Amino acid sequence: MQPLARVHPLYPNSNVSRLKMTSETSSDDPGDLKKALWNAFDLSFNLRGIGWNWPYIGLQIPPETRPTETAPAFAWAVLTSAIKHALLLDVLQYIIQSLSPSTFGSPAGGTIFVSSLPPFYRYTYSSFVSLLSGLVIYCAIQVGYDFCTLIGIILFRQYPSQWPPIFNEPWRSTSLSEFWAQRWHQLFRHCFITIGGRPFAWLIGRSGVVMGVFLTSGLLHDLGMWGMGRGMEFWSVSGFFLMMGIGVLVEGMWKSISGEKTRGWVGWTWTMFWVIGWSHILADAWFRRGLAGSTFIPESSRPSKIFVYHMLRIHSTFS
Repeated sequence: MQPLARVHPLYPNSNVSRLKMTSETSSDDPGDLKKALWNAFDLSFNLRGIGWNWPYIGLQIPPETRPTETAPAFAWAVLTSAIKHALLLDVLQYIIQSLSPSTFGSPAGGTIFVSSLPPFYRYTYSSFVSLLSGLVIYCAIQVGYDFCTLIGIILFRQYPSQWPPIFNEPWRSTSLSEFWAQRWHQLFRHCFITIGGRPFAWLIGRSGVVMGVFLTSGLLHDLGMWGMGRGMEFWSVSGFFLMMGIGVLVEGMWKSISGEKTRGWVGWTWTMFWVIGWSHILADAWFRRGLAGSTFIPESSRPSKIFVYHMLRIHSTFS
């Protein structure tokens, strides 16, 4: 295995494709303690290995759509994205909390399956809640990444090319493989393959890679839920990710039988049906532990609540 080294060059006007394709490495002075400490810090938090000679094989970098010519223009675009997604996050969470403020919308938690409703309405309702919860997760990750990007650009004087996009419009996916391997964030890809994919590949081949990666992802998310102090739930949390792995294997079987990849509107329908359908068990496990009642923005400063408050005042004034 070759030593870790920075990919050369890292210039302000360099783009992701140059970073991704070049094989040149920088000639850092091994005796430079300051540079060694900075490299160690970068590697500790640089989960995708951007700017380093790992692990570009198979890593999907979303195309850059923000201005990268200057750091100020890039930072402004990132700040705009952070504000937009933070507002959307607050609105989506407010809707979820308003749907059931005394059960799953509160810190006390509750199930998303309303037993008093007929089956069709019960699962339509839970599907809507599950979809909103997925959008909340997307927005939360995007906001966190945007703020980390601003810190890297403004405080540590890094280049825009070191902070490529984290998502690539996952709602456009026409297969589960495309959703998870290309359009969803790839922050833990290297860890999942190393810890789960490779050992399981040794045991049962390619299928082991897929299931090992998704099992590791499920355990990580289950461990995160355990951190809330209300226990783990393997078959709900890890079960969701294991079913994603099974779906990917089903797509592989379909390709081997038909000779066609999963794609088009049929592929999109299949992907959304599988992801949202199985997300019920994941969302329910989280919401029964009060995750939807979490506070991201202080209640007195929440844009959604301020907007509703003023709308009610205007309504009462004219009624």
